[in-house]
Amino acid sequence: MLVSGPVAREKPSIWMISVIGATLKKLRDDATDASLSPDGSRIVFTDAVTQEIRLMNVDGGQPRVWLTPKAGYLLQIPTWFPNGKRTTPTWFPNGKRILYVKYGGANGEKTVSLESRDLEGGGPVTLLANLQLTEFCWGRNGRLIYAVRGPPPNQYDSNLWEQRVDEETGRPKGVPRRLTDWIGFSFGNPELTADGKRFVFLNGRSQSDIYLGKLAGGESALETPRRLTLDERTDWPGGWSPDSKTLFLYSDRKGTFDIYKQGPDDRDAEPMVTGPEEKRAPQISPDGKWLLYMQWPRSAEGGAPPGHGTLMRVPATGGAPEAVMDFKGYSGVGVMSPASTVGGYPSFRCPRRAESSCVLAEVRDREIVFTAFDALQGRKKELARVSRNLDIRTWDLSPDGNRLALAVFDFNAGDIRVLPLDGGPPQTWSAMPSTQLITIAWAADGTSLFLISNSSRGASLVRMDFTGNSRLLFKQPAWDVNSLAPSPDGHSLALGTVQSNFNAWTIASFPQQ
Repeated sequence: MLVSGPVAREKPSIWMISVIGATLKKLRDDATDASLSPDGSRIVFTDAVTQEIRLMNVDGGQPRVWLTPKAGYLLQIPTWFPNGKRTTPTWFPNGKRILYVKYGGANGEKTVSLESRDLEGGGPVTLLANLQLTEFCWGRNGRLIYAVRGPPPNQYDSNLWEQRVDEETGRPKGVPRRLTDWIGFSFGNPELTADGKRFVFLNGRSQSDIYLGKLAGGESALETPRRLTLDERTDWPGGWSPDSKTLFLYSDRKGTFDIYKQGPDDRDAEPMVTGPEEKRAPQISPDGKWLLYMQWPRSAEGGAPPGHGTLMRVPATGGAPEAVMDFKGYSGVGVMSPASTVGGYPSFRCPRRAESSCVLAEVRDREIVFTAFDALQGRKKELARVSRNLDIRTWDLSPDGNRLALAVFDFNAGDIRVLPLDGGPPQTWSAMPSTQLITIAWAADGTSLFLISNSSRGASLVRMDFTGNSRLLFKQPAWDVNSLAPSPDGHSLALGTVQSNFNAWTIASFPQQ
């Protein structure tokens, strides 16, 4: 069996497992999405570092680049074209073409499509393009089965479609046909049996909720967090009120993301800003007078996500929203999931010191650009630029507004970059043995950082000071923690968590025509 994924210390690798004797042989590190050719002599895979699609021999030898993604795009899940003329199982490849998912985009134009090329990497042929595409698998005789997610409020559900394909050219034959019209299902890792009669898939649900934990001992200990949001929708923490009595959050409980507020002892959240637009990441301005948040126009069903948004303000006590300034980009792309609606770029942070500026982070070409802004005056000067060659998925602004902390995502390291905004030299700290840093937040006193490491073993919360000392505060199997919000008084920590539940399902009599 050919296996690809994280093993041991979570490094993505390709392995060959013998079913006789159960021997395990590593073929390549920093690689994933492995797929075997029809004669068993070649493997196509994705390089986990460069994101190139590559080919190699079945023993791992003679690797070569097959396709390099253009700037702004990702190419994933390379899959050999099936051979509808042979009597072998339908997932068995014929070795003439390779199909892959292309998603991303340049200049704010997003795309999700299935493309194929011949083995020489010739001109691409688009099989289908759909921003709601989630999964696909091959059937017999050039039949492609794929899943498409639904419109809000069912954006985490999906339904099955089919498209007939010319296996020689990769071009579509006829028009797509819908196979299911269900609610409450998500078709993950689908496969058809060799005779095409039985369909198997993982049906799962991921949900994000906000948990609150009490900090003690100078923010060096955390009591077991308790659930704050009790609805069954997607909820993410934003920022706190200056007195630490109110947490601002955003939730899609009414179909689109709106802004809410909720006290630590309240059972329900109170809406603050609602409407058809998509709104995220509420935070209080440094002077405490304004609640700031990001807003995008709602995309039409099946349309491209917006390439620009607006940073908005509303009085902290409530009132009519007003525009502060425009920004570039949209921080959600690819398959819709709760985790795709938090973090990323663009994003912003506000300090607590009244005379300091907030900071906006945007992606421009291959750099992350940090810019100061004010709730009334809007955009100010550029503060710093960081190359995207470093996989920086999370950042935070110190409470005094003088330093940026950036966590570099790495399977084997836990590097933290601290950038002084006064022009001083940057510093690098190691959070080892913590790796795969996905979330970072400054502690209220500004002398330490909270870090989240997510892995297949669950989520770990660590507090690290600037002498290199770190302390494990909390570890929870089966959780991913994608957002942290420490309260200004240092007594509470809000955690934005994702919990998933998946089961295997089968459709015994799958439609044949």
